[in-house]
Amino acid sequence: MKREKPADAFQSVYFITDWWDGPKSGFADFNGTVHCFERVFDKVNDDWSDLYLLRPVSTEEYSLQIESYKLFLDWINDKSSTRPHPSSDKDNKRYHEVEQLLAEFEHQFYIEKYIGEFISISNNDKEYGNKINDFNYKVQWNRE
Repeated sequence: MKREKPADAFQSVYFITDWWDGPKSGFADFNGTVHCFERVFDKVNDDWSDLYLLRPVSTEEYSLQIESYKLFLDWINDKSSTRPHPSSDKDNKRYHEVEQLLAEFEHQFYIEKYIGEFISISNNDKEYGNKINDFNYKVQWNRE
């Protein structure tokens, strides 16, 4: 999935799929193409490092991930709902179908290792947002 190269050193982060004291995994541009990124755990320091493993993604995987993320956001944004998280909701058949299809991509090899410097830009003109969806993220990938 080729994208136009950004003019600055920071590239687009399309969405973040896991978060712990910063982005753990998600999808972002790397050298003009969409890549999956996965944060590396530092066993020596017993903490998440600034290193990320990167791998290119297919259009199929990216489309499925977008669908999964939209189903998750629908659940987040439905303030009146008492439904459980989509992964726990046995009635949410489509979410489970998509997750099963995505599992087929989990064993692909990561081909690059970079340090990721993420910056956030508020979506709502507030200095600080209160949740991950209040921000757009950019990332600069630097060699280890």
